[in-house]
Amino acid sequence: MIGVAMSRALTHLALGFAFALATSSAHSADCPVPTPLTFEVTDKIVRSEVGFTQGLEWRDGKLYESTGAVGGHSGLDVIAPDGKVTKLVEQGTRVFAEGLTILNDEVFQLTWQEHQVFVYDLAAKLKRTLRNPHEGWGLTNDGASLIFSDGGPSFYFADPDTFAITRTIKIRSNKPGETVGLNELELADGKLYGNLFQTNTIVRLDPASGCIEAVADMGSLWRSMTDADKKQVTGSYENVLNGIAYDKASGRFFITGKRWRTIFVGKFSEQKP
Repeated sequence: MIGVAMSRALTHLALGFAFALATSSAHSADCPVPTPLTFEVTDKIVRSEVGFTQGLEWRDGKLYESTGAVGGHSGLDVIAPDGKVTKLVEQGTRVFAEGLTILNDEVFQLTWQEHQVFVYDLAAKLKRTLRNPHEGWGLTNDGASLIFSDGGPSFYFADPDTFAITRTIKIRSNKPGETVGLNELELADGKLYGNLFQTNTIVRLDPASGCIEAVADMGSLWRSMTDADKKQVTGSYENVLNGIAYDKASGRFFITGKRWRTIFVGKFSEQKP
């Protein structure tokens, strides 16, 4: 199983250099130059226990979290504002759970390569299982459709009843080439936020055009980390940025990573020229 993890890491090693590294000749000159974003930390949630975060969603005053790891346990948790983690579903090692979103009071949870999509009620009782024709990475929704990524150069809209693909959107920037590795997703105020796998980058996209409109270097979180946070983050090459949730009522984002002990709460703002 370690070989599988290393294979995935090596496949996306190039992402560590820049999100715009090109592997094709596609041209996206009609996209604007991405605006730099800053993230101001206003609060922190220190977890009672860490998880291999794959999906994160704010709902009813708490965070729902999907966890999964190669050779490790997958599951579904809730995290209270005081950091207490409560396990709702324990899936063991039979699947590698991935992105999560909540639509119409149903919790949708992707799996990585098993092609299964689990649908729960808010109490985490399994209601049905759907089939995903792609790999499952990040997941969010726009109030009507599910939106997911598979690590490739596109993201997809899917029917929440059947998971049938209804639209495919190519990720584009102001530079030629493909952007791959789009992972954890969150739709906030009509814009799609996603982190790029194995980088410190979060991009903001137009979900209609696929254009990357803004970019945040989340390496800035290092300044807000305690020594214990830094030890945890640097403890494994797997402990990368991966977790974005949004509370529309307050405008706050919740940002974390795999096996991070802290969830950083704050807001994005565009840098002034």
